[in-house]
Amino acid sequence: MPDADENPVLYLRVRFAETDQMGIAHHSAYPVWMEAGRVQWLRAHGLDYRTMEEGGLSLSVSAMEVRYRQAARFDDLIAVTTTLVLVRSRLLRLEYRLERDHDGTLLATGATVHVPTDRRGRAVRLPEVWLTPLTALVEPAA
Repeated sequence: MPDADENPVLYLRVRFAETDQMGIAHHSAYPVWMEAGRVQWLRAHGLDYRTMEEGGLSLSVSAMEVRYRQAARFDDLIAVTTTLVLVRSRLLRLEYRLERDHDGTLLATGATVHVPTDRRGRAVRLPEVWLTPLTALVEPAA
């Protein structure tokens, strides 16, 4: 596994608290894993979300989708791959693939749409300091 701060892929292990009585990960864990993947993706590309927040900018989730393919189970190592597919001055879209690491089984795909907001929660334009580097990192949708 590469250095966690340099790799845009996040590796995480399904915790017992995230599972049901049968050891299967609850559907509510997937959006949390996607969020962790998004923060790691930003960090790996030199864009620290904490710095963004401290500067008064948030990326509010305005839409989310998750498509469940296979069950994740307790103690599975999951690879969360995050891809930025769209950046506009007032909107970002990221897509996610969650795979079981040891066999590559696709567990889920998902996407989030974000609106930049100020400290009062009002939609704002993405400042140039964030817009330019994010635009340079856009990859075509899968």
